[in-house]
Amino acid sequence: MDIIELLRREFNPRQVIVDETSLTAYATDESGEGPYYPRAAFLAQSPLEVEKLLRLASMEGFAVTPRGLGTGKSGGALPVCGGVVLAMDGMKRILEIDEDSSLAIVEPGIITQTLQQAVWEHRLFYPPDPASLDTCSLGGNVAENAGGPRAFRYGVTREYVLGMEAVTMGGKRFNLGRKSIKGVSGYDLTGLLTGSEGTLAVFTKLIMRLIPRHREPGIVLAFYADLASAARAVTALLSSSVHPMALELIDGYSLKNITGIEGFAPPAEAGGAILCEMEGLPDDDALLERLADILEGGDPLHIDVAMDPSACRRLWTARRNVSTRLKENHRYKISEDIAVPRAAIPAAVAQVQEIARRHGLHMGCYGHAGDGNLHVNFVTDDDGARKNFAMAVEELFVTTIRLGGTLSGEHGIGISKKRFMALEHDPNSLDMMHAIKKAWDPQNLLNPGKIL
Repeated sequence: MDIIELLRREFNPRQVIVDETSLTAYATDESGEGPYYPRAAFLAQSPLEVEKLLRLASMEGFAVTPRGLGTGKSGGALPVCGGVVLAMDGMKRILEIDEDSSLAIVEPGIITQTLQQAVWEHRLFYPPDPASLDTCSLGGNVAENAGGPRAFRYGVTREYVLGMEAVTMGGKRFNLGRKSIKGVSGYDLTGLLTGSEGTLAVFTKLIMRLIPRHREPGIVLAFYADLASAARAVTALLSSSVHPMALELIDGYSLKNITGIEGFAPPAEAGGAILCEMEGLPDDDALLERLADILEGGDPLHIDVAMDPSACRRLWTARRNVSTRLKENHRYKISEDIAVPRAAIPAAVAQVQEIARRHGLHMGCYGHAGDGNLHVNFVTDDDGARKNFAMAVEELFVTTIRLGGTLSGEHGIGISKKRFMALEHDPNSLDMMHAIKKAWDPQNLLNPGKIL
């Protein structure tokens, strides 16, 4: 039976999107890949509907691509094999906030910032803060194991997923994990599904760990003459006993592109900067002095301090808009998110700059220096230089692996990076990944064409 006819028969037709204009929204994401058009998109409203769709897909043999809000940067939610996009953004309720146990039970379509704001009112805190936190869904965060600036202090999404309700291809729905903080009963299937990019199961409910609300933070922003000096200052700070909430590195090209956002005005000669956010900084003069001493060891051009919430928000607004401004200010842009051992950050930024120079590209490098996660953006306005993107990216990944790093710190593999997986993983480990995929999805119908 035709997929569209089947969906309209089995579900409310208003939940089935089939016209090409509306399907355009499901054919792309923030990766720049595509467009890949599905036959239809299904707007799920309940776990029972997800269960039913995956059972029908298995029986009829059509692919299903789970999708949150389309903010992914590796093409993980693109329907590369057609079929049906399973849109989860309609399932966005907070089912429970348990203050005594410090956990929340939510549906996967909830926006990450919405969860953060809701639990904050209960004197609790959900730390992961991807750049798109005001537009991305929690289910997508779990699927990609998202991070963000505060991952340095608090860890990535995986550290906060206690359990989930999941549905596999064929319509089998079951619960994984637990509500308790500790638990080592059986294989860690919750950990397996976190970061699996929707290739093994679809989440219909998530149990998220929360922590006590933190004290008011402050920010110290240090500008340096070049990126190498800023990177060395990062290494010095990481070698100290000071442990920030977030430690961000921004190169000079990125600084120029965000100048003017919320009044952001770096020194014109700045070639690099460090943004350091510290809990309790406004109330601790000794901590501020010690932090400044460490950063001044790298001979900064200038140091700014933001102590009130509005000033901190303005700085974060500028920082979170680096990628957007690089895209707006150039005809062509490709973004990657490597991660290297923290001691290798100075070598990584130096080699990335050389790769860009060698291929006639501009480069914006910024990211979460506290955990070695660097966002490398190659940009150009030249049609000829654009052809060098592929070579620059391949050299970037080869360099990253040589430095002991990984292809992705938080954006995932999706379709954008799967051809490079053999650089990082040996054949036996890749065989094991294929075996896991086959065990969970023997027909290869759930988000096919991703990771492997």
